[in-house]
Amino acid sequence: MAPGDTEYPAGLLDLEVPPPIYVHGSIPSGTCIAVVGTRTCTRYGIEIAEAFGRRIASAGWVTVSGLARGIDAAAHRGTIETGGHGIAILGSGLDHLYPPENAPLAQGLVELGGAIVSEYPGDTPPDRWRFPARNRLIAAMSVAVVVVESKLAGGAQITAVLAAELGRPVFAVPGDVGREASEGTNQLIRDGAIPVFGADDLIDELSLLHAVSPADTQPVTEGAVPEEGIDLEDLPGFWGCSIKDALARLGRLEIAGEIVRSGDRVRPVTRPSA
Repeated sequence: MAPGDTEYPAGLLDLEVPPPIYVHGSIPSGTCIAVVGTRTCTRYGIEIAEAFGRRIASAGWVTVSGLARGIDAAAHRGTIETGGHGIAILGSGLDHLYPPENAPLAQGLVELGGAIVSEYPGDTPPDRWRFPARNRLIAAMSVAVVVVESKLAGGAQITAVLAAELGRPVFAVPGDVGREASEGTNQLIRDGAIPVFGADDLIDELSLLHAVSPADTQPVTEGAVPEEGIDLEDLPGFWGCSIKDALARLGRLEIAGEIVRSGDRVRPVTRPSA
């Protein structure tokens, strides 16, 4: 896909030299939010990144990240769990998914209507120097970049700097002073990044900055699932929608605390009567 093609991502045109790209899957339309961070993250960082992926997906937006270990993988995982759309941008060719253990995440993104993107031909190996270069694509394709955990030097810091140069707002999750995985994010906040304290806070900030609202503004509460519960495979028929839309709705209900999942079965949350 080349600059000038109708499906070429508009954000990449902001780069000084927009590159041709190779795509597996379909690049989703909609507001793209990048979630990035260090590979050597903490359990806390993984939980935050997964929550961001779920919340961005439930808002009807697109999560963009780099398929790397750690924070990137967690953000993709949250997106997939909610049935949302995501884009993974590689530092290698499409035939060399790296790291290989994240191939199921890549496949999950494609199956849910997302894409794997690279500027490199299919047989290009994952050389280390290619990854900083691919970070400019992550920044350019997104309207904002969220850094969950980052050391003082690393790919997430590069992405944040590139985003700022492109005029994209940068968000960062504050962390413990002295914890290596938080040194980069704390420094970003000191230097002007917007601090975010949770998934809902992120959505509120993005909505204010971009005058866009989550795509699904209709609350899904009463009658969401039968009182006796229902098997996951029966949800599309019960709701009268596609499997993808059923997964997205399921994720929104879980985030809202309206349902609980037990194995392959879901049931509504029982609340005490007033």
